[in-house]
Amino acid sequence: MLVGTFDIVQYDCPVVWLTEHVKDSSILVVGANVAEIRKGYEKIYIVVLGDESTISRVLEKIGSVGRVRRYELLRKKRGYAKASMLIEKTKTMETAVNYDAVPLTTWVAFDGFERWTLGFHTARQMREFMRRVSEYDYIERYEVIELPEHALLLDHVSLLSLASRGVGKLTEKQTKLLAEAMRLGYYEWPRRVNADRLARELGISRVAVVKTLRRAEKNALATFLKILERSPIVGGTSKR
Repeated sequence: MLVGTFDIVQYDCPVVWLTEHVKDSSILVVGANVAEIRKGYEKIYIVVLGDESTISRVLEKIGSVGRVRRYELLRKKRGYAKASMLIEKTKTMETAVNYDAVPLTTWVAFDGFERWTLGFHTARQMREFMRRVSEYDYIERYEVIELPEHALLLDHVSLLSLASRGVGKLTEKQTKLLAEAMRLGYYEWPRRVNADRLARELGISRVAVVKTLRRAEKNALATFLKILERSPIVGGTSKR
């Protein structure tokens, strides 16, 4: 199976519009019901992340987005809010359905685009998907890898449980610093910013940057290695 990660600027997607107009907001599309897409709409479930002010501004604007037919706030806690939205169908989602693309992860929207991770059974399907999407939306960047079919035979419940426990070990400070380090290019090669520059950008000491990142990296890597142990690719076994 071909697995592609695409950063797509969707001009007709209300979720993308929200992240473009509410600074520092991130929205996860954690579920989508496309059974009625041929009738012109889709139902999605979103999780809004950010501080209280950011979340409130996103929720205030949802009702004013023209392509949202209705929405319902399902839960709101410190740091996140969950809502369901009935929206007019988006062209990229319709194209994904038409070309049998398989959603493999949560959709993530931030900074005015949405990141999709999709599986394709043939290279032709993937090429046609990209061609059609580029006719009306914009693929800002993409990456494609090929995975053997058996790589998808994982115990997803166990993996999600591991990931959840791993994320829970990351403090809010560690999570924010990791995200900012990724955004500024700290983990690229060659690095676009070093620890000194990262410290200046964030207004904290270099020692605090290095210490916090080291602890965050340790927690993240420990979780990743546990996940790999469950994968048949590296000889682990999946509990069924």
